Amino acid sequence: MPILSKPSSAARTSLIYITIGALVDIWSGVWWWYLRDEAGDVPRGMWYLCIGCLLTGLALIVLGLAVGQIGRSARHAELPPEEVTRASVQAEQNAAARAPVVAPVNPAQPVAPNGQAPIPTAQVVAKAPVAQAPPTR
Repeated sequence: MPILSKPSSAARTSLIYITIGALVDIWSGVWWWYLRDEAGDVPRGMWYLCIGCLLTGLALIVLGLAVGQIGRSARHAELPPEEVTRASVQAEQNAAARAPVVAPVNPAQPVAPNGQAPIPTAQVVAKAPVAQAPPTR
């Protein structure tokens, strides 16, 4: 059984942050372009909202990149010390060396060469002792 069975989810989290940030930035850019063309009729609050969305997307991208870098750095910290790893590998090798070898339960029927009839195998059938009825008087 491996010591580290569940690695960090930093890579997945980083990918999610970067993807969402990129999508928010793309749609905010489209919105900004639209607002720029309609400059005279757009209330000032819409510009604040548009720029806020652009900066939010940018912040998500930066967070995603930072989480990915932190996760890469933390991967080394999650691993056990090298002495423990060597000891566990040695213990697994010792256990494998002591494992019993099990013979197959139903060996295959031997086949005779040149298409001849199969060679019969000896079958041993254990006979159960017959219980005798007590004598009647």
